[in-house]
Amino acid sequence: MKFIPFILIGMWTAFTINVSAATSFHTRCLETLAKAIKIELPDSIGKNVDNDSTWYFAGKQLRIRTNNYGDVSHIGYKLFDSRLIKDYDMQLVLDFIERYALAQDVMEEEDKLEAANREYVSFLEGDVSLLNRNPELPFAFHEKERHGYIVEWGSGKQKVCMQIPADYQLIVGADAVELENIFERNIQRIEPLLLPDTLPQAWKDSRISSADTLLIASNGNYLTDMIRSDLYLHASSGCMRILIDTLKPLQSLNNILLTGCFGQEILLELTIDKYGYAKTHMEITLQQFLSYCQQEYCRFYLGKKTYTEEMLTATLFAVNHKMAYNHMLSIQFPLSILYGKGGKAKGTLYVYTPLQNITEKFFIHDIKSDK
Repeated sequence: MKFIPFILIGMWTAFTINVSAATSFHTRCLETLAKAIKIELPDSIGKNVDNDSTWYFAGKQLRIRTNNYGDVSHIGYKLFDSRLIKDYDMQLVLDFIERYALAQDVMEEEDKLEAANREYVSFLEGDVSLLNRNPELPFAFHEKERHGYIVEWGSGKQKVCMQIPADYQLIVGADAVELENIFERNIQRIEPLLLPDTLPQAWKDSRISSADTLLIASNGNYLTDMIRSDLYLHASSGCMRILIDTLKPLQSLNNILLTGCFGQEILLELTIDKYGYAKTHMEITLQQFLSYCQQEYCRFYLGKKTYTEEMLTATLFAVNHKMAYNHMLSIQFPLSILYGKGGKAKGTLYVYTPLQNITEKFFIHDIKSDK
């Protein structure tokens, strides 16, 4: 990916620091923006807070939001009505616009020009001077999956139409290296909860077919027909339940890796392969990894590589189609775990790989089920 204008990744310097050292931020971009506007934040705002009534800058209302961990995850002008935000990706894009508008008012003129580089964000109508809109105005939100977004509002000479690429680094304000560090920090903060064996929400609208005595819920494939999002189910008490059965080990392992459904936590010795040939080693649970990806609204796909009586090797993809990236986990899973004899899975992980340049033909999703 090319260099992102530093207004968007937080490389600001020489600002007075009035932010409490204890305040935690999701990205450096947000921390430096808070310093730039000299906003005084409490040590802890709380988790999952959306505050649009307490703080102001230059007489304009600000929105401050925190995430699941209590980190400040957004600072920007209040340009949109939160009640109209329907989807996760819509919130990320509108947050970007709010942050973008605020950043314009605190940067030097030459940096504004750099930030407005049409290679990243373009105005199809209007310009940056019109971004200070009334939050009560309706807006239109258009998406072309994995390519970009168009947001428009206003009318006449006051109409604004912005085109924003589906570039996760740009939208959240963090480069590839920082995203790796964010993942490493936050994955260990996830609670490894045990999951029920009912059909997960991500497969609620999947195609259901049958094979032998089993049902198959399919979300299709990813890149190739060998990498699939298929769950094997059985009917019980009028419900479809995830199959976990030592007599059907391959199907059961498939289900475990896609959902994390199992009677106990599954330890995962994880190596994160980073930019610059750096590696980080840690021990988490498989359930923590899957929960992290679910919080990002990723969809899971599994490609099986080898299978013996002792070991399954596979590649698990967690794909965010909206923000055009995937996480890829190459995993070795001992069958001893399924049989209740202990053991640990081992995996190598690559996070936040961009998908914008992958040819469109690879995203034609087949929804056939394995027979």
